[in-house]
Amino acid sequence: MKTETYGRLARYLHWASAGVIIWASISGFYLATLNADSVLRGWLSWFNVSLTTTFTPLFVVRVINAMCTAKPAPVAVPLWQQRAARYVHTLLYAVTSVVLASGILMMNHDINLFGVAMIPNLLGDPPWNERFYIVHRLSCAVLFVLVAAHVAAVVRHHRAGRAVLARMT
Repeated sequence: MKTETYGRLARYLHWASAGVIIWASISGFYLATLNADSVLRGWLSWFNVSLTTTFTPLFVVRVINAMCTAKPAPVAVPLWQQRAARYVHTLLYAVTSVVLASGILMMNHDINLFGVAMIPNLLGDPPWNERFYIVHRLSCAVLFVLVAAHVAAVVRHHRAGRAVLARMT
């Protein structure tokens, strides 16, 4: 039996988001362990800031698309699991929004987007940049836990014979 799928745009935005979030999470946690003077650290930091800043408008489109389009019928699970899934997805959107916004607001310098464009520093106030840095680090940790729970749920459903992944491919 063919599973009803999400629309093409929703699927594209989901996988683009997954790629950026997983890359930024892994490389961001790796950055936290590198020597402050490392050339790799400088490149990874520049690349991640460019990537995630460029991704931000795409994520806004994803949230709008998710709010404005119909979803496939729920999989055959108890109502409490459907509600829990909806709650976790809402948390994923909210926490990702906080991660992206705080990532931009923590910058104490202009943002260089892949050497193509510059976004001027939005705050220019070191104490506020530091506050947003703290919010960013905490929200990144929460996002990591939510993504891990999301992936674990997909694996659990797959093993139970529910083709939830097919809905997003």
